[in-house]
Amino acid sequence: MAIFILDVETTGIDPKKNHVCEIAVARWLPPTYNGPAERTTWSSLVRPPVAIPAAATAIHGISDSDVSDAPPLAGALATFREVVPAGSLVVAHNIAFDGAFIDLRERHQACTLRLAQRLWPHAPSHKNAELARWLGIETEGRRLHRAAPDVAITGGIFEAILRRIVEVEGGVPTLERLCQLSSPNEPVAFLPFGKYRGEPLGAVPTEYLAYARDRWLDAEPGLRSAILAEIARRA
Repeated sequence: MAIFILDVETTGIDPKKNHVCEIAVARWLPPTYNGPAERTTWSSLVRPPVAIPAAATAIHGISDSDVSDAPPLAGALATFREVVPAGSLVVAHNIAFDGAFIDLRERHQACTLRLAQRLWPHAPSHKNAELARWLGIETEGRRLHRAAPDVAITGGIFEAILRRIVEVEGGVPTLERLCQLSSPNEPVAFLPFGKYRGEPLGAVPTEYLAYARDRWLDAEPGLRSAILAEIARRA
C-alpha cells in the first residue's frame, strides 16, 4: 500500500467559492522500511482563476506574482494523479478540507486531525504545527502554512499516531482501521471541542450535552450520534 501525505493551500476556506493555489505530496515510508529507497515528493504552485486575497497571502505567503506562471488546477491535478495512483492511501491533517478541493474518491483516506483527537483528546491543541510541537516533532526553520513543510509535519504526526495505536490496540492498524477511525461517521468517545473539550462523553454534564445536541446541528455524524446515544443512555 503506497501512503502519501497531502497538503493544499487555498485562496480561502470555502471550497464552493475559493480555489487551490498550492499542492504538495510526499510518499511516507515507515522508519523500519528496508526496501527500495525511492521516495516520491512533488509540489506545485497553482494559478487560481481569481486574485489571491490579501488575507490568504498573509497566512501562507503566496501572492499573485508567485503563481503567475504556475499551471491551472487541471494541469496540477493531472500530475497529482500520476504521482498518487488510484488505490493509494492519502493522509492529510483535516482531510475533509483537502478533499473538498481535490477529488480523492479513488483513493483511501486517513485524517491525522480526527485520529489525533481520538488518541490524544487532552492535547493542548490539535492544530497541525501546535500538535507536532507537543509531540516533540521538529518544526523550527520550516515555513508553516506552505504545502511542502506542512506535509513534512503531518508525516511526523502520522508516524506518532501509528505508534500510539500500537500502544493502545496492541498491533499495527490495518488500512480499514485507519479509514474507520478517520471517518466522520465513526462515533467518538471524547468531545473534540467546546467547553468540555477532551472530556469523555460520560463525564460531560447532561445540560451541556443537551446544549450540544440543540446547537451543534452541523456537527459530524459520529459526534452527533455519540451525543444522542449518551443522552438516551442517561434517560
